[in-house]
Amino acid sequence: MAKLKTLIGREAVVIWRNAVMLLLILFLPVALGLVFATFKEVIPKSTPASVIPETPEVSEADMRFATYSILSHFCSPSIDSREDAFRKLSREESYFVVSVPAGMREGKGVVRVYVDSSLTPLAEVSDYVVEVLKYELGQVGFHTEIVVEKVGRRVMPIEYFAPGVVLLVLSIAGLLVIPFSTVKEQEVIPRVLSSVSIAQFITSKLIFSLLLALLQVAIFFITESVLELPVMSINPLSVFIFFITSLALTSSGLLVVFAMKLSNVSRHVCSLIFGVVVAFSGTLYPPGFLPTYLQQIPKVIPTYYALTLLRSFGVKGAEAGIFMDYMLIVALWFILSFILLYYFVRRFRDG
Repeated sequence: MAKLKTLIGREAVVIWRNAVMLLLILFLPVALGLVFATFKEVIPKSTPASVIPETPEVSEADMRFATYSILSHFCSPSIDSREDAFRKLSREESYFVVSVPAGMREGKGVVRVYVDSSLTPLAEVSDYVVEVLKYELGQVGFHTEIVVEKVGRRVMPIEYFAPGVVLLVLSIAGLLVIPFSTVKEQEVIPRVLSSVSIAQFITSKLIFSLLLALLQVAIFFITESVLELPVMSINPLSVFIFFITSLALTSSGLLVVFAMKLSNVSRHVCSLIFGVVVAFSGTLYPPGFLPTYLQQIPKVIPTYYALTLLRSFGVKGAEAGIFMDYMLIVALWFILSFILLYYFVRRFRDG
């Protein structure tokens, strides 16, 4: 029994030292649990939606009735102006827009539900959701006509999820591969830093991470092209977000390992950050499908904004105008992470 206990303890130590394996063991069941718990309804009740009046004649009573007596049972609605509602729809802050007609309480008019066709997980099931909504309303005596209006270009599921694959590749390179290899070189790093400048050292790491990610993304795009499947568009805006996101992720991963002086624990911290990025940035499923109490997490993670920009520029072909604040967030993320990385590398070099 003593030998058996020793062997089991040895296996536990091996797992603990392997940060990626530990990530899969601990994080994967939680992530899958969140996904399946979220989709216990066709569209989760936490899904953000905007409610707008169809005309200026729509009364406040009709708006309150539609928002709080009906829609709150199916989504998480807020009353917005038409301009704000469709701006939110374009920025993926709201997943559909409900236009309320005058006299809705009496069953008059037509309720229009606007859905962004490029938000594939929702657009694909929107017609079914409307049928469910009609049935539920009919059960309580309301027979208002409801129609779906899909706006924007319809995209295939692979197009919608392609930016998530790109962000995943960038995260693997920047948060796992480069930091992990740096930790393994902890005996060599002091000699390297004594022979080159800090700027040269950091630049070499950032460039290699970028080249690694470019290789993987190129393979992904070539594979999809050979299979004749649509992917992302390559344009100046999507390329810019790709580059700056790669630099920011790698800077973030490296600053963690240097802040923790290349310790083994730093690899676990990087793995944890990687798990948070994958779970809450929208790489696997839309953040708006998360439970309400978790929807605030993506808003404090820069990769959520980076992924939204990649999808908007690379898939939807959107202009930069309505995303200037998102672009500023990603740019500030890179600048701040680079400055902190420089500081921690210098502190490490100077002992």
